[in-house]
Amino acid sequence: MTVIPTGPTYAQGDNGHLTMGVGELHMLAAHTLTEKAETLIGALEAIGVALKDLEISWAGEAKDEAQRLLDQWSTVSESIFGSKQHPQNGVLSRLIGGLESAAYTYNHTETIVQTSWNKLYSELNTIVSGGQPSGGGGDGQQSPPISEV
Repeated sequence: MTVIPTGPTYAQGDNGHLTMGVGELHMLAAHTLTEKAETLIGALEAIGVALKDLEISWAGEAKDEAQRLLDQWSTVSESIFGSKQHPQNGVLSRLIGGLESAAYTYNHTETIVQTSWNKLYSELNTIVSGGQPSGGGGDGQQSPPISEV
């Protein structure tokens, strides 16, 4: 089942409820956040390359300070975005994965709920029209869960 968003994404009043359609959630995770992260990664890589190119002209304390700053920059950047070898280790990748998982879970839950209500509706129609419901198929008597031997 695909849920089509019908209204804006918003927080209602002071009650703290957030409304977001499954499609919007998936689009946010799979496209919007991913594209923004890729753009930011490209910009940060360009800064890193520029700093590396400048490193040749640095000497003494300035070079050591620049290296410490570059190392710290790399550590923070890797924490946020992951590394080229392991991008999944970055916080943004985990956030995107969580949003994709939430979209899938919400959609799956909606499908199960819809299926359950449709089955109940069908069974009630069968009973109202005088038929036998499809469950159990017995005489309506249940055997006890424990029997004496």
